[in-house]
Amino acid sequence: MKKLIFLIIAALVMLNCTMAWAECADVSGATSWSRIDTHKIIIYRGSTPLALLDIPYCYIYSTSEIRFIKDYVCNWDKIIIDGEVCDIRNVERL
Repeated sequence: MKKLIFLIIAALVMLNCTMAWAECADVSGATSWSRIDTHKIIIYRGSTPLALLDIPYCYIYSTSEIRFIKDYVCNWDKIIIDGEVCDIRNVERL
């Protein structure tokens, strides 16, 4: 019985740790973005930076059109860049 309780607690702790890796950001009301390189952008609301997004499978140019599918984005959510649906690999709140 003690082993079972220990295993349940260990599983819950491990589950909690893996959930902490998925960071999310509220990008509602985003007004602009700036390109860091061809796969990273910073999203702004006014002059306040909201999030750094890593989008490794799509190229981002200074002239790109970026649209969000939803207002709250997390790792592996989708974003539209120049009409192409792309994966957001990493979200870092700023």
